[in-house]
Amino acid sequence: MLTAFLGPEGSFTHQAAEQLVPQTSLLDPHDTLDSVLGALRGGAARYAVAAIDSAAGPIAETVAAVEEGWAQVLAEHSIEIRFDLYRRIVDESPLIGVVGHEKALAQLAPYIDNKRLRTRAFASNTAGLVAIRAESEPGWGAVGPSGLARAYGLRVAERAIEAPAQLVTRFVLLQRRPD
Repeated sequence: MLTAFLGPEGSFTHQAAEQLVPQTSLLDPHDTLDSVLGALRGGAARYAVAAIDSAAGPIAETVAAVEEGWAQVLAEHSIEIRFDLYRRIVDESPLIGVVGHEKALAQLAPYIDNKRLRTRAFASNTAGLVAIRAESEPGWGAVGPSGLARAYGLRVAERAIEAPAQLVTRFVLLQRRPD
């Protein structure tokens, strides 16, 4: 049986999935939350792991799946979220902007506003890491979970950029309700 989650490996949702998913299930990474929920609703996945609430507010798509009644929450797990700022190894220019998931950018608004940075939203923080690795315009960074520099061929420019705030995201293990 498969469990869909917003991937790839190393994402915050992947970290939550490792805590929530039954040991007999295989993890199936998806590029968007809509794809994760679609796999569950359409029967391609037996379970799904998705964020339902963050420091930036509820996750509308996950809340809707539960409120509409087609998905039921089996378990939940909260993670203290810590963001590192990643840059291309060869980019030493001043930081002009950051990329990441829209909820991450909202949670990091004090940091972004203080530094007067531009932003670009992606379907996931890890998708932002991939984009920064390929970025040709100097001065851009990506926000994401700690420990991913080597996997994405990037360097850590700053650690724990959310500090002093403590950010928590609540994830749920979902199952499709029987018809």
